[in-house]
Amino acid sequence: MPIQHRATQTSYYRKNQSLTAKNVLQFISSLIIPLVFGIFTIVITFHQQKTAREQRLEDLNELREDRREEAIRANNANEFQRQLATDRYRDQLLASYIQDMAAVLDKNNGSLTLNQVMGTVTRAKTLAVFRQLDTQRTIQIIRFLYESGQLWETDDRLSVDLSTAKLHDIDFRDIAINGENLIQLSLTGIFLSNTMFINITMEQIRLKGASA
Repeated sequence: MPIQHRATQTSYYRKNQSLTAKNVLQFISSLIIPLVFGIFTIVITFHQQKTAREQRLEDLNELREDRREEAIRANNANEFQRQLATDRYRDQLLASYIQDMAAVLDKNNGSLTLNQVMGTVTRAKTLAVFRQLDTQRTIQIIRFLYESGQLWETDDRLSVDLSTAKLHDIDFRDIAINGENLIQLSLTGIFLSNTMFINITMEQIRLKGASA
């Protein structure tokens, strides 16, 4: 009888021990599973937030780049419009100068220096126009004066006084006859910068007092 009782107790103990271990495992599982899900949720949330931040930064950078490119395009367009306006103004200035000087030539026997007053006015207008024009248009004025015979002194006509004028990047091949011959040209007292006389046959050229 005692032996049977001990066996019964042992069986009962093992059964209780088994139930206790099972309960512990169930308890641990009930804790671990929500914890794992919680950690997983936190990780996913952080990842989503990180992705969202990166996307916002990327969108912001794209927006900034788009605005920068738009500003560049607008600036280029404005610069282009300003250049067009400047070119139109210079073209009008050049055309007006030649028209005015042609009228004076027509009324005064082909001279812009028939008297002192006329010579002074011609000089003032020409120097004022030089200061506002670019190189190519300045060359056109010099060529106009040269071809109309106003840049050489004769017995009955003085040369137009261009002293103190500042001429930059002038290629005198653009003024010479056929781009080769430059005859009877007086540019005394002017300032020359980066000026070219290459491959030009020159006769009776006066550059006295001209400086580079």
